[in-house]
Amino acid sequence: MKRVRTRILAGVCLFAMLLFSGCGFFPEDFIGTNPGQMEQGENPGETEPSAGEKTPEEEEQAIASPQFGSGQQEPVRGQIQGISDGRYAYECLNDTEKQVYDQMLHAILNYDEKVDLDTNDTEVTQKAYQALCADYGGLFWVQGYTFTSYTMGEKVIGLEFAPDYRMEEQEKEELQSQVDLVVDQWLAGISAEASDYEKTRYVFETLIEKVDYVEGAPENQNILSVFLYGETVCQGYACATQYLLEQLGIPSTVVSGYANGEAHAWNLIELDQIYYYMDTTWGNSTYLDLDSQQEKFVNYNFMCMTETELRLNHEPETGFPLPECNSIEHNYYVQEGRYFDSWDPEAIGSVFREAWESGQSSVAVKFINSELYNQMKEYFVNQQRITDYCNGIDTIYYMESPEFCVITVNFD
Repeated sequence: MKRVRTRILAGVCLFAMLLFSGCGFFPEDFIGTNPGQMEQGENPGETEPSAGEKTPEEEEQAIASPQFGSGQQEPVRGQIQGISDGRYAYECLNDTEKQVYDQMLHAILNYDEKVDLDTNDTEVTQKAYQALCADYGGLFWVQGYTFTSYTMGEKVIGLEFAPDYRMEEQEKEELQSQVDLVVDQWLAGISAEASDYEKTRYVFETLIEKVDYVEGAPENQNILSVFLYGETVCQGYACATQYLLEQLGIPSTVVSGYANGEAHAWNLIELDQIYYYMDTTWGNSTYLDLDSQQEKFVNYNFMCMTETELRLNHEPETGFPLPECNSIEHNYYVQEGRYFDSWDPEAIGSVFREAWESGQSSVAVKFINSELYNQMKEYFVNQQRITDYCNGIDTIYYMESPEFCVITVNFD
């Protein structure tokens, strides 16, 4: 049997992650205002006190946030109620919270200076805003909001919401036109008749191939960094993922939380009425090792993940409940015929042979458990039986991801 040199690539452990510098996510803690008060006995309906009367004291709380997204199509002004039906975070709200969410969205899309909300509860305001952030990944012209609370004695009698706009409306329209042009070009490569899996894979691959992970990238907390600058951090990746999938009719929500203890953002997606998690940032191999000289490649471990796989190193922290994600039906390895739940060296070897003979630079295979994973590694790598299937091969490199039971063989 011909001997073949093998190497383990250094610095590619899929779970030795760097700090998430610049990866912002939705705020979970809501800091209350120091609201003005109305003297008891005053008419709470009076919103404009007469001269000499005590005016409400206003303290604005600028709530930092990621940017919003218009999804498949920006709603027509004045037609807000009902446009968010079916969006995941929106559907997790009660009727009052949905009404407040709708009012906030209406104000943002109309560039309203402020709006009185149909609630006096700051927790409702916070929850509705977090859901709005999660559902809309592309409203890049808003960077947060301020609110003013009005009280009578100790009782809050009114809340006012004011979006914090980053630019004038004309500039927003110009930038949106530039984004639309790029999005149309990128999505021209996928058919509207493609399956949910094919659309999701296309978006995952396109974002990783066209956009680099760069700490300190301009506009990195919104989609402008992705579509206009080609470099971003986790927040930009997550917002752009939601934005593109929405264009293709794939429901997606931005999920905030922590990964390896650092602030992070990724996505909840729905394919054929089945939920999965997807982390486009971690799918970019260069993110795993920013100092690596290796050429960037797509790491499919982080596309269509189960909750078990996600929680190996991610911890969601959202203001809304998350669904069960335990299916592997749309897993990349399952869909591509590279998932093995029993020992079948001929079938495994055929995957390597096909990749080798077709000139692919690498191929990855996944196993149902660590026992099969180790058996494959011993047989094909340590015993070098891969030479039985790849005629003429003399050197291979391989990368291990034991937590996912995935091994990637590089032929270059």
